[in-house]
Amino acid sequence: MEDEVQLLLDSLRVYSPTKKESRLSRLLQAKMRDLGFKNVRTDRAGNAIGEAGAGKRHLLLCGHMDTVPGVIRVRREGDKIYGRGAADAKSPMCAMISAAAASMEGPLKVTMACVTREEGDSLGVNTLIDGGGDYEAAVFGEPGGAHRVALGYRGRVEGALTVKTQGGHASSSWAHASAVDEAMGVVAKMREYEKARAVSEDHYRSVNVSLTMIAGGSYSNVIPKACTATLDIRMPPGVSSTAVESDLTGILDDYARTRPGVSFQIRFAEPTESYEAPKDSLIVRAFQRSIIMNLSTRPVLTHKTGTGDMNTLAQRMGIPCVTYGPGDSKLEHTEGEYVEVGDYLDSIKVLRGMMREFGSLR
Repeated sequence: MEDEVQLLLDSLRVYSPTKKESRLSRLLQAKMRDLGFKNVRTDRAGNAIGEAGAGKRHLLLCGHMDTVPGVIRVRREGDKIYGRGAADAKSPMCAMISAAAASMEGPLKVTMACVTREEGDSLGVNTLIDGGGDYEAAVFGEPGGAHRVALGYRGRVEGALTVKTQGGHASSSWAHASAVDEAMGVVAKMREYEKARAVSEDHYRSVNVSLTMIAGGSYSNVIPKACTATLDIRMPPGVSSTAVESDLTGILDDYARTRPGVSFQIRFAEPTESYEAPKDSLIVRAFQRSIIMNLSTRPVLTHKTGTGDMNTLAQRMGIPCVTYGPGDSKLEHTEGEYVEVGDYLDSIKVLRGMMREFGSLR
């Protein structure tokens, strides 16, 4: 299967951090044409899209072209291929392209979408959704291993916390409230909320509140009079962003009542709600059957603690979605990112089998 491996190597050699995917998009469009895909095209977001097969049932395969910044020298060492995107998520995307190319005459219509800006503002998948489509299900390419299928992701909302005080001279810190200290006090209360909603040894079912950025202070001997902080908030299935936002706003209001003379404000960005595919859905059953038949092993149904494009498309289009692909998710965004060739090729077999099963199951 050297052609499949070469497709991955060629894709990895094109550096494509978020918002700089155009060169890779052109390459993948050319590759899809060479492989026999029909209606190969791009759209206003720079997505590379092609179609295979002509069955009545319609499946969307969606991978993302962009990576986080940082160059990793592309190389093959034994059974490992190194490079930025080797795990997240060019190997899942290339596996989908290779599998769809082998299914041109199958009982299924497949749309292959290689989207932009998944690591950023998700412009690619939102533009794809805006374009519509009569898809019955979708598969998103992310690392997990050839025998594993991810059914769910947590939701996410970003919170922007702003705290303001009068400030003052650092030599009399007892007389002046520090905006940074006050912000940390609020975050500590929110961490208590997080602990109260943790599920023992199950991060997927837990609420998380993470302080990811903080800025405050203007001079070395001046008590900070302003502080801004960014919170990354994750919600498990069954917990809405509205409920968490209300809880955190209440915590802030209660804290503010004990701190006269200090101004507190929190604003929330547009949320992404959690999503979990039904275990008995056709797409899940098709993957399970294919893994058993092609790998002779038990399929593992998993969940991810992160948040992905799958959430957005599943909710906006109302279809079952899963995430699948070769690679170890622990290697995402690391400097030692690689994928095992055997795992990559196994995933292509599973995807091919899944498409056959999805086209014929009732």
